[in-house]
Amino acid sequence: MAQWSLHPCSQSSARVVLIPTAFGPDTQAPLAILNAGAELCAFEPRLGIDVDQLAVAQLPGLVDEPPYGMCEAAVTQAWRRHQWPVLLPSVLAATWGAIRALWKHYLALSVVHCSAHANLMPPLEMTQPDQDGSYGNGAWVELLYQHRLPVVHVGLRSGSARAYAWLKDHHSPIFWAQEAWEPQQVVKAVPEQPVFLVVDCSVLDPSLAPAVHHPEPGGLSWFQLLQTCEAIFAARPVVGLSLGGVVVGSATRPTARVAARLLNWLLACYGLYSLKLSPSFERLET
Repeated sequence: MAQWSLHPCSQSSARVVLIPTAFGPDTQAPLAILNAGAELCAFEPRLGIDVDQLAVAQLPGLVDEPPYGMCEAAVTQAWRRHQWPVLLPSVLAATWGAIRALWKHYLALSVVHCSAHANLMPPLEMTQPDQDGSYGNGAWVELLYQHRLPVVHVGLRSGSARAYAWLKDHHSPIFWAQEAWEPQQVVKAVPEQPVFLVVDCSVLDPSLAPAVHHPEPGGLSWFQLLQTCEAIFAARPVVGLSLGGVVVGSATRPTARVAARLLNWLLACYGLYSLKLSPSFERLET
């Protein structure tokens, strides 16, 4: 079973650091993903990579809140140790803290945002007078635009008229879930610079990942998402990852297992394309 779940290494010897972060109602979601790894084989035959070859550490769970300074500090420490930071947030808005940390070191940084939702500022009628909506889970992506970070959206299929107009005004590349596109088209839309990859499990079809915030029908297929992520790793330096969007409820366990398998795939992609690990066996061609 996956060593990153059962027997993570010490942080001092790690090449990858998993950073579970809790905030909001679904504080157990990161732990559910980590625990689900105990049910998985870490070998990815389509890449020929055994993730157990990687030295992967787990930080103790963080409890953070806006503006997510603890996430920023944890990612900064990982960067200083030359370790790949993987944020596992209960609320994807915490991703902003991780991106902020890396943006200070990679002034040219792009974001690939895989989600069913644009996560732009909600309408005024949905915001309380004393609430700072910019750090909310439904609005945090707007912070990226405010700081002029290039954003490529993958798998969108839901959004307000205001969000759609915003995206058109900002000329953001969008790969809608309902349209036919190839992974290499996504790669071409991403600037040739370091990338922070954000994967909200809502990007998948709800038949695969039902326990997500606001599930939307018609999501990406499993292999469509895997191939797209692999293409990005193969063509661009992926300097950080945020994987989340799982909610706590009756369908948490099967959704967490899907998220854990996706995490294992992304770790394998990092090992193959960033660390240049040699495949253990001949890759399974598809």
